[in-house]
Amino acid sequence: MRKLLIGLITVAIMSGCAHAQARQTTKQAHTKSHLPAHLPAHLPANAEHSVYHADADAMGDIDKAMARAKLRGTKLIVVMGGNWCHDSLGFAARLDKPKFKALIEKNYELVYVNSGEKPRQKDQNRAVSKRFGVAAIAGSPTVFIVRTDGTVLNPDSAGYWRYADSIPEDMSYAYLSYYADK
Repeated sequence: MRKLLIGLITVAIMSGCAHAQARQTTKQAHTKSHLPAHLPAHLPANAEHSVYHADADAMGDIDKAMARAKLRGTKLIVVMGGNWCHDSLGFAARLDKPKFKALIEKNYELVYVNSGEKPRQKDQNRAVSKRFGVAAIAGSPTVFIVRTDGTVLNPDSAGYWRYADSIPEDMSYAYLSYYADK
């Protein structure tokens, strides 16, 4: 089952690569509107909608979420991304939808970690990625699903989310549901 699920996600991600040109065109279209080029159209261009906070105590936030997860008997989702990243913001918006919020509330503690403030920067909070077995983030967002003992459940697919906005919603939901039961 795991190999099938990861295989399906890989196919979705690869199709996302095929849409890279279309995504660039979309980003260029945003520059003509009131939004900066790096924000998806469905998110307003102001700081109150930022989810990846540069001044947050990322490791402290993770430790607190891990403690809550232990008390609740759930797992942790750590999403490393940036407010400059279309896919990071798209994934955060997806997780904010009622269907995803219910799944997360029941099965996870969710922590957003800023991987960098500048476009293409992925080295801020490198200690967090190293904690979960990744020396350097290759793309954002990178999504770690972690047990309360620190075991990363998705080491082979944590970086697959770099094209998160192109992955179909039902596949994202299936992925998170799959790991909720592990």
